[in-house]
Amino acid sequence: MNPTIFNRFERKYLITTSEKDELLSYFKTYLIDDPFSKNGEHYTIHNLYFDTPDYGVIRNSIQKPKYKDKLRLRSYKLPLEPFDIVFLEIKKKFEGRINKRRLDLTYQEALDYIYHQKTPILTTYEQKQIFAEIDYFINIHKAKPGAYIKYDRVALMSETDDLRVTFDHDILFRNKNVSFESTSGLPILASKDLWLMEVKSDRNFPLWLVSKLSKHTLYSQSFSKYGKAYQQYLTGGNTDDFILYHY
Repeated sequence: MNPTIFNRFERKYLITTSEKDELLSYFKTYLIDDPFSKNGEHYTIHNLYFDTPDYGVIRNSIQKPKYKDKLRLRSYKLPLEPFDIVFLEIKKKFEGRINKRRLDLTYQEALDYIYHQKTPILTTYEQKQIFAEIDYFINIHKAKPGAYIKYDRVALMSETDDLRVTFDHDILFRNKNVSFESTSGLPILASKDLWLMEVKSDRNFPLWLVSKLSKHTLYSQSFSKYGKAYQQYLTGGNTDDFILYHY
């Protein structure tokens, strides 16, 4: 069963391919391959981000308020059949800590809810509570899918705690024909040589990880895939401008 609630800190690092290769090799001393990333193979993540017609959600987010939230529909495969499982996720950030709650729905249930306001069948208190938060977000913002973002991911995880490290590449954005019907998009990162590494944990990073990051003089920075795409393509930003936002 997939977990439905995550509560953790996330740190992000922009690295080169050579740095990714070295770090990935080193991390495998302490971590194992994620089940979706067996033998170091990547898997692809497809997201539909919800927003207002004038991108009010992401515009608020890049102002870096103390509290912010976002909503997305996520799939790990395309094309989708009506009974394939997708994930409707609401993600909140408060004082640096990320809380993510999600519903597992069939693709048809998700479409019926998003476009026809048909409530999915919910059987547990937890599902109903998460749905109430999602439904409130959609109603208060009058939100609809506003951006498609996909990327390839290689992931590692700890066998003993919740530490997780991911490497994202080939990050693409599209704000036209926002659906899971196409995987086309514009690149968010300025170079094919760049990767986004994320370290996720609900506690302090282990010493071996801190030491390795320090040795490479890697420091976390705020970065949002959707925020970067908004700044780069929707406000006329420069693709070489690495003013990064966290969302």
